[in-house]
Amino acid sequence: MKSLHDLHLAGKAKMGLFNNHLVPAAYYEPAIEYKAVRESALLVDYSHMSIVSVMGDDAWALVNHLVSADISIIRDEQGLYSLVLNEDGTIKGDVYILCTPDGYYILSENIAASDIINSLDNLLQRAEELEISERPAIKSMAEEAWGALMVEGPYSWELLTEVYGFDIIGLPYHEYINQDGELILFRCGKHGEFGYLLIGPQSTLVDTWSILVEKGEKYHLKTGGLDYLRTVRIENMCWDESIYADFSRHPVELQMQWAVQYDKEGFIGKDAVVKHSHEPAKRKIVGISPLTDSAEIAPHDKVSVDDQQVGVIVNSSWSPALGAPIALALLDYDYAWSDISGFTIETATAKIPAKTQNLPFLYNLSLLVSPTEHSYIDAMKARHA
Repeated sequence: MKSLHDLHLAGKAKMGLFNNHLVPAAYYEPAIEYKAVRESALLVDYSHMSIVSVMGDDAWALVNHLVSADISIIRDEQGLYSLVLNEDGTIKGDVYILCTPDGYYILSENIAASDIINSLDNLLQRAEELEISERPAIKSMAEEAWGALMVEGPYSWELLTEVYGFDIIGLPYHEYINQDGELILFRCGKHGEFGYLLIGPQSTLVDTWSILVEKGEKYHLKTGGLDYLRTVRIENMCWDESIYADFSRHPVELQMQWAVQYDKEGFIGKDAVVKHSHEPAKRKIVGISPLTDSAEIAPHDKVSVDDQQVGVIVNSSWSPALGAPIALALLDYDYAWSDISGFTIETATAKIPAKTQNLPFLYNLSLLVSPTEHSYIDAMKARHA
């Protein structure tokens, strides 16, 4: 196979369009892929992720002004999660920043590479103000036919240790290793599980996919597509444009102010987001769960108290781990507290009593699994935490 796309077509994956890239939406039924990510390991093509290279002596000043976090805290082979804001302080998208000896890689699931490059070019028009004396070299790594794979799940570390060695076990969150000069292996993840992003040329990733599928059989590894995000990103809330964009892009309302370094000297949208942070939030995102067997809950369903609307459903899903329906609601601030009953969700066919719940919904298995105590395949160790 010359490309991951060819490999997926041969594997009869259901394809879908994500961040303007055609990648697998699913390989199996949702329950199968969900079980893998929550109990063993799931392998997914993450080549919808934009990868932009910013290299040069002044790359730091440019990238640091793009994002809301302070990238001065990371060094070579370290990464950082951050937001990219609009000038009005709302969320444009989220990114990982990877620090290299020569500059940075910017990775985003929801901002196109062309948009990232346009934002950097616009900042370069203020090069003197930003103390940029030499223009960094900026390039979309799609030009080099780069892609990415994600291996995620409570035993993903064990599979990757078998393939790449024991350095995987000691790899801290948001750090990476260069594997044979071909792949960047970055420990990350947004869904409460062990997660590893493998980044590099598609030709190498095709071979990597085949190796992981072969080695992963005894771990009950499953190949999957990005549709699994629809459930896990409600169970473990994180920024996802497809979930929140129609309702809010406000960091405080979405409880994402932790990703903004308010005292940083300057970044896109700083003045507006600082102003927002000093104003009382009118709404806030919370978890909400029906208290009875219910009809399907859908986005835009009203949430009320004593027949007065106090919020709206943002998204919902059935959680296999909890064996129950769950939802995210954007509630008026005075009502946006956890573990409060007395709410009613008004669906198209019913009025359902509900209770708010703290986020995230899950206490993940990965939080309990320890490489020194557990193993999926070693009978001398416990499999289940």
